[in-house]
Order: sequence, then structure tokens, then C-alpha cells
Amino acid sequence: MPSAGSEGGSGVAPGSAGLVRFFGNSLGWRGQGSFGLDRLRVTDDASTPAGRVLRVSYPAGSASPQAARKSGGAQGGAQAYLPLSTPRNSARLSFWVRFPPGFDFVKGGKLPGLYGGSGGSGGKHRDDGFSTRFMWRAGGVGEVYVYLPGGTGYGTSLGRGSWKFTPGRWTQVTQQVQLNTAGQADGALTVWVDGRQVFTQGGLTYRTGQGPLIDGLFFSSFFGGSDTSWASPRDQHVDFTGFTLTD
Repeated sequence: MPSAGSEGGSGVAPGSAGLVRFFGNSLGWRGQGSFGLDRLRVTDDASTPAGRVLRVSYPAGSASPQAARKSGGAQGGAQAYLPLSTPRNSARLSFWVRFPPGFDFVKGGKLPGLYGGSGGSGGKHRDDGFSTRFMWRAGGVGEVYVYLPGGTGYGTSLGRGSWKFTPGRWTQVTQQVQLNTAGQADGALTVWVDGRQVFTQGGLTYRTGQGPLIDGLFFSSFFGGSDTSWASPRDQHVDFTGFTLTD
């Protein structure tokens, strides 16, 4: 397992074009729904699984955009939709994530996942979209946090407690999404952590008609949560590397 490496904040702010180059996988740039690109840094690090690291920063007191709007407080993290050149019915997303030693998980926060159509986040469910972001919870407990058509309130937790993130070490997380057949609740979600299957669930409805398909990567990471009770108590960061997106 790679070492924790340097905890410095040096690196290059990637911008939209640099972010696309970092992820590769024939991903593009949607623009709509993105924020916080100035809180991203790309660094070279030979000790990591892929040789390059994307660091996301969460300033003290920061939480989700929704929490920041409510309180007038700081906004943290970053978000971007990166579409595939060819949408598909089934996709597997894998990446490595590292929380530094002493990381304070507070109540939870978002991590990247897949999306289709108009997506879904921030308490807004879409009839023409879905999202399947990973999430950390208090103490480093992991889950997949999904927005599906017909949902109400905020997202739905799937597989909570099936694994935990350990600060100071790289963890590889993988999700496989199989879309449902139009008119049937036969979609599926499977999760592997460090190559071991930890969760699977069928009977899911990602779409109510013929569309949407899986459109790409929903890179989304911030503390929260819709209010400041989720906020980071100090300046913190998380590192990402080794993204792959395949059938």
C-alpha cells in the first residue's frame, strides 16, 4: 500500500481543461453545475497508485453550497460533471481516495460517483436523471448516496457501514451501475473496496423510460449536508488518484 506521502498543499490548479486531462477516460466537460475549481490542486507523487494526485481543499467552517447559501458562510470542496463520449447502460467507476491522518469526518461528506441525464443532488430529484455518489459518514463509515427518479427529500443511503475509510492510507473504491430495463425495477449497484465486494443491491430504478443512460463521472466532494452542523472544523483536504471508468 502506498505511503501517505507529503501533506503539503503545493501543486497546479487544473482548471476545466486540466481536470479533463487528469481524469482521462475519454471524459469531456459539461460546465453546468461545477464549482470550486480553485480549491483543486494536481501534483506528481510517485508513491501513489497512479503517480498523480488531485487534492481537494475544504476550508475551516465550509460545507455544501446549500449550507453556505443559508448561513452566508464558507463554501468548500469542488464539483464538476465530466461526460463520457458515449453514454452506456452499464459502467464501472474506480478510484483511490486518501484522508490524511487526523482527518475529522464530522457528520459526513460527498465523494465522486456516476450520473445520468440531469443528475440529481442538493435535495432535487430529477425524473430524467440519477446520481450514485460515494459518501463518508461520521467516523469514516462509507456508503453510496443515490438520487433516483421519484425520490423525495434528500438522497438515499445504500450500503452504509459496509466499509470504513481509514485516515492515512489509500483506499480503492469501485462501483458498478447496471441500469434498469425501461418499465422494470431491475437496476443494480455493486461496490468493491480494495478489490473485495462489500455491497450489492438489485431492484433499483435509475430511469422511468428509455433514457437516460450513464453519462459520466460526477466529481463531487464537500462536507455536508444542508447546514453548517456538517461543516469542517478546520482547513482540511482529501487526495484522489487512479480514476478509471469502464463498461
